[in-house]
Amino acid sequence: MARATTPQTTESISAITAKLFGLILRMPVEERRSLLSELEAKAGAKKRQETREDYFMVVQYAVGDKLSSGYIKNISSGGIFVETPSDILKEVTCGNRITLTFSHPTTKKNVKINGEIVRIEDSGIGINFDGKIPLAEE
Repeated sequence: MARATTPQTTESISAITAKLFGLILRMPVEERRSLLSELEAKAGAKKRQETREDYFMVVQYAVGDKLSSGYIKNISSGGIFVETPSDILKEVTCGNRITLTFSHPTTKKNVKINGEIVRIEDSGIGINFDGKIPLAEE
């Protein structure tokens, strides 16, 4: 007699999707934003459009009412990566608004620009500027 095959113990795509929706709907909005940023980064949906240049400079920044400082690791016309103390990393999430002040790489003029935290790593945060800053000398 032929033996009947049984479905594997893996769940169907519909069941997995339903579980994911349920978990996401119970998350606070900030956790949803953070999860979305992580998933987009993994999927390559947020590919960098500008070339990053190494740039080591002090940067002051404010997230909410907390003022902090760190070091710029690299910069493009559309964003920067800021090396950030670990205690600050615990207080920020992807989607947080941020205001930054730093010296322009070529003109050395003071730059103040707003942006959004789009990536958090063990060493710091990736930020997309709300606008663009020209990196070539004016």
